[in-house]
Amino acid sequence: MKIGFVTTSIAGFTALALFASTGAPAAGNSVGEKEYQTRCAMCHGAAGKGDGWLAEFLMKRPRSLTQLKKNNGGVFPSASVNEIIIGRKSVSLHGPQEMPVWGDVYRVEQRRADKTEPGVSPANERLIREKIRALTSYIAELQE
Repeated sequence: MKIGFVTTSIAGFTALALFASTGAPAAGNSVGEKEYQTRCAMCHGAAGKGDGWLAEFLMKRPRSLTQLKKNNGGVFPSASVNEIIIGRKSVSLHGPQEMPVWGDVYRVEQRRADKTEPGVSPANERLIREKIRALTSYIAELQE
C-alpha cells in the first residue's frame, strides 16, 4: 500500500511541477509588478509609500503612490500616471527630470534587444505601451 502512496505523491508533485512551468502566472508576479519593483521601488518603496532604499539620498522624499486615488476624488488618475511614466508630464517634485522617463528607457531597451536603428517598429511600440499600461495598472493596485 505504501508504494501506491509514494507513486501517487510523486505523480502529484510531477503534475504540480509541470503546471508551475507552463507559464501560468504566479500570484504577485505580474508584468506591472515586475516593472514597478525593477524601476520604481528603489525610490517609491516596495509598497509604494515613498520609502525606497534610495529615497533618503534624494533632495526631496518621493511621494507615496498609494494615495493617488484618494487625492483625486476617489478616482485613480490613470491617464495622468501614464503621462508621467511616458515622460509627457513632468512632476515638479522631481525637479529637472530627476525621475527617469520610462517611455524613453523602454524604447532604448527595445532597440537594443532587437538590434535595430533608432525608431521602433509598430509591434515593439505596442509592447512598450503594454509595459507602461501594466505598470500604471499595478500602481492602481497599490491604492489604499
